[in-house]
Order: sequence, then C-alpha cells, then structure tokens
Amino acid sequence: MNISKEIIVLAKQGETLKKIGRSGWALAGVDRVRQESVGEHSFGTILMALLISKALIHQGVKVNVNRVAMMAAIHDLPESVISDIPRTAIEAGGENLQEGKRTAEKKVIQSIAERSPSFGSRLLELWSDIEKQASIEARVVLGADVIDMLIHAVSLEAAGASPDLLHQFFINSRTSIETLGISIVEDIFRDLFKEHIEHANRQGITLKFINLD
Repeated sequence: MNISKEIIVLAKQGETLKKIGRSGWALAGVDRVRQESVGEHSFGTILMALLISKALIHQGVKVNVNRVAMMAAIHDLPESVISDIPRTAIEAGGENLQEGKRTAEKKVIQSIAERSPSFGSRLLELWSDIEKQASIEARVVLGADVIDMLIHAVSLEAAGASPDLLHQFFINSRTSIETLGISIVEDIFRDLFKEHIEHANRQGITLKFINLD
C-alpha cells in the first residue's frame, strides 16, 4: 500500500467518528436535537490542546506543539471501532470494565497500526505516551479532553439544559484535572465550574459544593 492510500485509510477511520454519538450526554438526560459526535469532540480537544500548549509556551514551559496536535487527533481513534463508552458505564463496571476498555483500545490501535506501515510505529508510540501520561504533551491532551467536555456542558446549560443533570461531569472531572498537575488547566476548570454554578443559580438550583482551593 502506498503512502497516499495509507493516509486515506487512516482518514476514513477518523471519518467514522463523525457518525458516533457521545452517549454520556444522552445518559445524563440532556435533550438535544442532535447529539454531539465523537469527531466533533475530537476537534474541540485538538483546539483546546493547542491553546493550552501556546499558553504553557508563553509561561516558559517547553511543549512540542506538533506532538500535542498528533496526540489530540488520535486520542479517540479506537472509538471508531469500539464506539463511545461513557464514564458512567466505566464507573458502574469498576476496575474490570476500566481495564477492559484500555485493552480494547490498545488492540484497536495495534490493528490500525498493522495496516499502516508508514504511520503504524508512530501511532503506537503516541498511544503509549497517552496511556502512561509520560510527557507534558500527553498530559496537555488529557487535560484538553476533559476541558472540551466541560465547555460543551456549559454550552448546553447556556442553551437551557439543567445544570443539575450535568453536575456530575464536573464532580468526576476534578480529580483527573488535579492529577495532571498543569496549572492553566486547573484555572480553566475553576472558571468553567464557576460558570456552571452561575447557570445553576440563575435557574434556582442548589448543587453539591466543590472546594476549589
């Protein structure tokens, strides 16, 4: 297979993500005319990852922006095969389901890599970094992944969705954000959480308190 055909095959793998709905919003009870797709979320993650990277570089942190972009672009690629598995399902299934999801994703990436001699080794190397959170680039992408979800949540609230339905997304995200150890990501989380609380207050809804200090 020549390189142009390999690029087309990989692009078609990503194309599938545009058709797969992000099931977490539906499970949260948010009524929508059209469900956000995984592909749309991936775009948001790429954009957020690049913005966070530029902010870190401005602060003097060394970040490989090209690596960040590549990681963000592939971070949901296995879902083109295994579909979207929401966090609520993983939490209900416990460690067994969590490990099963990780194993399934790795097998899909390996399968995709085997069909792409020109890009396969690079895909596997990037995926390994994402899994291990071994680099600042991987942690930026993981932070961007969560932040894009929360940006979508507050956007839904601004359009009329109940903050009560979406509050668990913020509760569940806090530990993930803090584990990354990136101050700008923590600052963005705080600002989004404050916006979330403001939406709740305007609707007369009292939410479970989170200490952000």
